Formats: sequence, C-alpha cells, structure tokens
Amino acid sequence: MLFTITEYFHPFSDAGGPIRSIENILYNFTIDSNICILTSSSDYNNKPLPKDYIVNTLVSDNFTGHKIAYVSKYLTGLFFLFKSINRNDIVYINGLFKPSLNLIPILISNKLIICPRGMLQSNLLNQTSVVKHIYLSLLKFIFLFKNVQWHATTKQEYLEIINAFGKKTNIKVISNIPVKPLAIYKKYIKHPQTLSLVYYGLIVENKGLLTLIQTLKSLNYPVSLDIYGSVKDHSYWKLCQQQINNNNSLASFNYKGHANPSDSQSILAGYDALVLLTKGENFGHSIYEALSVGTPVIISDKTPWRFEESVAPAGWLVDYANNEFDTLRFKQVLGSLYNMDNNTYSLCSTNAHMYALDFYNAHDFKAQYTALFNSFN
Repeated sequence: MLFTITEYFHPFSDAGGPIRSIENILYNFTIDSNICILTSSSDYNNKPLPKDYIVNTLVSDNFTGHKIAYVSKYLTGLFFLFKSINRNDIVYINGLFKPSLNLIPILISNKLIICPRGMLQSNLLNQTSVVKHIYLSLLKFIFLFKNVQWHATTKQEYLEIINAFGKKTNIKVISNIPVKPLAIYKKYIKHPQTLSLVYYGLIVENKGLLTLIQTLKSLNYPVSLDIYGSVKDHSYWKLCQQQINNNNSLASFNYKGHANPSDSQSILAGYDALVLLTKGENFGHSIYEALSVGTPVIISDKTPWRFEESVAPAGWLVDYANNEFDTLRFKQVLGSLYNMDNNTYSLCSTNAHMYALDFYNAHDFKAQYTALFNSFN
C-alpha cells in the first residue's frame, strides 16, 4: 500500500497549491494502483468536514476515485493511523509541519518519501517558531534510522533539502504535475492604454499582495486588479484592506474571494496578466495555469519560472532582494503592458501558451512518479 499523506485535500479546496499538486499526481494513476490518501478532517481555519463525510474510515474519494481517509486530530485519529499503517507500507509525505498527521506514519513505516512542498525555503524557515525548529531536529534524528527518499520538485528545493538535512540525503528531482494546457488558448483583444490584472493565490504575507496594491496606487494611469484567494493571514489582509479602502488613486481593486480550482483556467483567461510578487514559490500552480491559457505573467524571480527577454515575452520577472522588490522594474513592466497594442499582446499570449505546452510535453510525469513510488523495490 502507498499512503499519500497531505495536510489538506478535497473538499477543502482553498488551501492553495499543495492540494492541486496531489490531485494532479493521483489523476495519473488508476484507482487500482493501491494508493490511499490520508488527510486532515478540518481545514487550516479548523472548519470541519461537511456532515456527510466520515472520519477515521477508508472510503472512496469523490474527486480522484482513490481511497481516502479523513483523520481526526484527536486520539481516535492517532489510533486509526497506528492500526492502518505497517512497517512495509510506503508513505509519501507532503509537507513537514503536521505532526498530528505525519509523526506516527514516520515512526511506523521504514519506507518514507518526503516532499517538503516549499516548506524548507530559507525565508519561511526564518519565520518558523522555535517549536517547529525543535520538530525539524526530531525528524533529523528519526530519519537516521529510516529508509528515506526525498522528493524535490525543483533544483532550488534540492538545495534547500541539502541545507536543512545534509549532503548525504537521497534526493530525486521531479517537477510538480500541472494541469494540462488548453488545446486552444484564449482569443483576447488588448486595447492600448488599458490594463486589467489578476492576483490569484492565498492571501498571506509571502505572496506580496500588499506591495502589489501599493505599487498600483502609485501609478499615474488607470489599472484594475481583481483579487482571488482565501484569507489565511487575517492581520495581513487587514493591512491590504486599509490600502484598498484608503484609495484616492486611479487604480481600482475588487476582492473576488475563493475560486474553485476547477475554474482557474477560465478565470485567468479573462485578464491581461497575472501578477504574483511572491517572496518564494516552490512551483506556483496559478502561474502555470495562467500561461496554459495564454495569459502572460508578472512574477518575482523567486519561482522556478524563467522567460526569455523579447519584445513579446511569455512573462516578466521582478527581482526580490534584501527584503525589497525592484519596484522601478515592476513599474516599467506595467507601463509597457499598459501601452501595448493588440498585435504585440497577441504574440505575448501565443508565447505564454507555447511556454506552457513545451513544459508539459517535456515531462513523462507518470513514468517519473512511478519510479519515485518504486524507490524501495
């Protein structure tokens, strides 16, 4: 049995990219692949499962067809984990900081595959509590006595694992599986002297929404920003709201709330560009999904995505260094996009779609993940 352990999963669709990552892996395997999902019975705001869901019991997942169990955070959940997993089961753990869900499987199984999902980024570890650092030290000790295969989704994450757990760790670099690009991307008309932007992601300090809002307010031409995403950091969102409410600029802002991930491509197709000034992104599903429908992106240089400099690029990078974004560069990109005519924009859109297609076609995802899950054979 292969147990895939993830902190949140459907029906909690508002926890961001990690759900998308696991969902896309499972879609590549048939329901007779002997895979079981173990996940929390509440979301990150402690919102419980709908009443028709059963906890601590293996059932068929309505979304992927695989087996799933929603594990409670109480002793009954720990007992369920203890009786469900044995020493020879393969345990694929997504993320690190959910000991109520991860620790017992780590202690029991001798065949561990660990995917940090971006949680070892230096800027995030610097914000990590003392308790989490103690937990990381405990994991380092436990892993000395286990067969551990690490899964890095980028070369940068490979370095982060080495930095946190040492040079002797066994690591395979396999990309996240994105959604399939649309065969026919959007048909869109971009008028000069207009700019319609979208932010699509969790609302947390690390994603740079506040900087985005402040920069757009400083422009001397009209621009609109629609904001999609669940609020995870409520104090940070209050700062964003203060900037939005105290707005005498030419910029307009509209908070759209959480969007169903299945609607992401159709939503992202309706804007001139996606903007995500993230301070660190392990993959960035919304970035790829924008490209996959022909929507160019404006992102920080702290993601895996890179674009060629040209008159009509698929996207633009904004440097982040010394705790500051290069706002001058950001404004230059915005100004260029604001004044861009439809002919040039159509080339940007075509290049964005081709970029996504090339990435998707360059990987045999099923073969790579099959090899990963067979690491102990």
